[in-house]
Amino acid sequence: MSAPNSGESALLAQAAQWLERARSGSEEDRIAFRAWLRERPEHLAAMDLVERAWRGAPRAAAAKGLHARGAAAAPASQSRLRWQIAVPVLGTALAALAAVAVWTLNLQEQHLAAPADRTASFALADGSRVWLTPGSAVTLRATLLDRSVRLDGEGTFDVKHERRPFAVTAGEVRVVDRGTLFSVARRDGQTAVILARGAIDIEDSRNGTLIATPRPGQQVSLAGDTATIAPVDADAALAWREGRLVVEDQPLAAVAARLAQLSGMPIVLHDPTIGALHVYGTYRIGDVPQFLDALGALYPVAWRRTEQGYEVFRR
Repeated sequence: MSAPNSGESALLAQAAQWLERARSGSEEDRIAFRAWLRERPEHLAAMDLVERAWRGAPRAAAAKGLHARGAAAAPASQSRLRWQIAVPVLGTALAALAAVAVWTLNLQEQHLAAPADRTASFALADGSRVWLTPGSAVTLRATLLDRSVRLDGEGTFDVKHERRPFAVTAGEVRVVDRGTLFSVARRDGQTAVILARGAIDIEDSRNGTLIATPRPGQQVSLAGDTATIAPVDADAALAWREGRLVVEDQPLAAVAARLAQLSGMPIVLHDPTIGALHVYGTYRIGDVPQFLDALGALYPVAWRRTEQGYEVFRR
């Protein structure tokens, strides 16, 4: 079990002070307390830990030999009074100690990568799930108060709900989950975020500036300082998690590039004019010949298998 870092310890101590102030203070104190909780997701996570610790402080302290002498023989009402006095006196120290010693989470670190030739699905240590396109990778670091993921490539995340915030960083973009199924793709200095359900905030990872708060069924495309929001069929866009590529009136050049990326098999178009042909349908990512046969049935094109992948040319 890992100890919290100095920043986490300070935040736990601050949460314990707020809890004591809210319980014994005025209505203004309680209003200020609620405002503090709303400031940052980490505040709510810290309060959750400290409040559980506070509720169990008598048991935690007794287990560590901190109970008062003769307490076992004292009347129940007197014993309760002792604890009502003892907990505020121990205050921050006991609440933070109990939170760390009894209810803390292990520091969890994971590095996961998909093979170069196929997509992959992984269960994260916190119970969330990630789907990665070929060659993509994630590194998860889960601490007492937050869960942070660094993404290289493209991944779809189905996040387990809990008090700790969950954030994905890809380059200069940080996607903060609010209870969500979403995807993030980072390539060639550009980032695309698709929200399927729930809510997310998209921030600048360098300074925390809010960039966008999309709605389900929207894609945010980011290049440099420009962010563009557009509607998207999220179910179709994320169907690759199930091994399907859903194509809705798209040019062959874009479809071939996407299928090559998802299958790990290069598809070369020998005639540039072929790339302008429009394609429809649903195709199995692991069966590129099926896609090329369907293409040949619609248009005057043929294909052949090579050592490197596939080649498409006019008949």
